[in-house]
Amino acid sequence: MDSEIARMSHVLRGSLQTTLLNVQSLAVTLDGDAETQESIRIIREELLRAGQMLLAAFEVCSLELGDVTRTNLRTLVTAALHDADVDGVILSPGPWPDVVADERLLGLAIAHLARNARAASLPGKRPPEIHAASARGRTVVVVRDWGRGFGSVEPPGRAFGSSRPGHVATGLLTVERIARLHHGTLSFETSSRGTTVSLALPAPPRTGDERGRAVTAIKGRARRG
Repeated sequence: MDSEIARMSHVLRGSLQTTLLNVQSLAVTLDGDAETQESIRIIREELLRAGQMLLAAFEVCSLELGDVTRTNLRTLVTAALHDADVDGVILSPGPWPDVVADERLLGLAIAHLARNARAASLPGKRPPEIHAASARGRTVVVVRDWGRGFGSVEPPGRAFGSSRPGHVATGLLTVERIARLHHGTLSFETSSRGTTVSLALPAPPRTGDERGRAVTAIKGRARRG
């Protein structure tokens, strides 16, 4: 699958380059016609933009689930922030749940969300936070910032949008892809007081010790009742 996507990406790059060369040749041939030159300029820019988006989409689609293991979520998040060189993010205290996931992919998703939270945070204000919890068969990683939010529009980067010229943002698309590969979901809550992004994954099965403690607790409640 990966090699096929890589081949298609290579073919697309070649086709785009050939098209742009032909457009440039046309511009030289029709030099002197200002209206035509403006039309050619617009065509060239749109071709470049469309090509960049298609190539970025191929990169997101090429992500595939690798080795899946059980690990503590706090340990995974700490390593992901360190590897991505993302600082200034607060991790909530206390015990964190385990998660069953591809550590490389989930770490990549956490790094993207943490970078977005840092970018949205206002200088000198409250830093972004990450915490996790288990509830209703789901393990949820919550990334919270106290920026300005994004109003009623789609989250920045959700559909390739970026404030940087010539840049195709795929961070949130990548996170959504990773969530789906793990049979999870990605959701947003935003207001003028900031944004909360929740990445929910299926909770791992209970270990023998956890099942034993749960049974003991249930029996204790039954005796008290």
